[in-house]
Amino acid sequence: MQPPSSLSADRQFYYQGASCAIRALEGADILQLYPQPTVAAALAAYRPSYQPHEHPLHDWVQRLQWLAQLDPPVEREALVLHRSSNTPLGFLALSAVDLPNAKAEMSVAFFRGQGSRPALEAVHWLLDMAFIHLPFYKLVFCVHPDNHAAIQFLQGLGIAREAILRKELRTADGQRTDLWRYALLQPEWLSSPARARLQRLVPLQPFSATET
Repeated sequence: MQPPSSLSADRQFYYQGASCAIRALEGADILQLYPQPTVAAALAAYRPSYQPHEHPLHDWVQRLQWLAQLDPPVEREALVLHRSSNTPLGFLALSAVDLPNAKAEMSVAFFRGQGSRPALEAVHWLLDMAFIHLPFYKLVFCVHPDNHAAIQFLQGLGIAREAILRKELRTADGQRTDLWRYALLQPEWLSSPARARLQRLVPLQPFSATET
């Protein structure tokens, strides 16, 4: 990906690491993965607006294709794979991209291999990509208050809660739910003990990006 001034030149996430591979999400990935029960469970937190009974899979394929044509982009989504087996592990996304203010919302969901080296390397890559190679100044993370695993993960990365979004989402049963908003600033990440720890545990390969 390119700096915000020319982010429209980018069309893909791409990374080949020691333990994970990352590439742009494709329509075929949605058709193959979304119906799987383990993936559907992860989507409930990662993409709560996805309701299988309301939106056919092809609607989400068309949405992905439409987003890829926007210039400047508002969202980029990627699939994380195990490097050696090429097994899909999860999703990464930067959405609500606000180039003038250099900020975006970051989302992560692993339906397989949570907490593994490939998952940690993928998160390490996206944070460094966003803050160093784009660079964004602020990333926000929206989490359901009951998603204790995600909250613990964010706190472990030194990411602080900054707001409660009251009755932010409508759930599948018609109820409304709060979201907790966490945020991380570029200077905080660059000096973070969590980043230093990830650099030791899952050091990154040289960055590269592809364009279409």
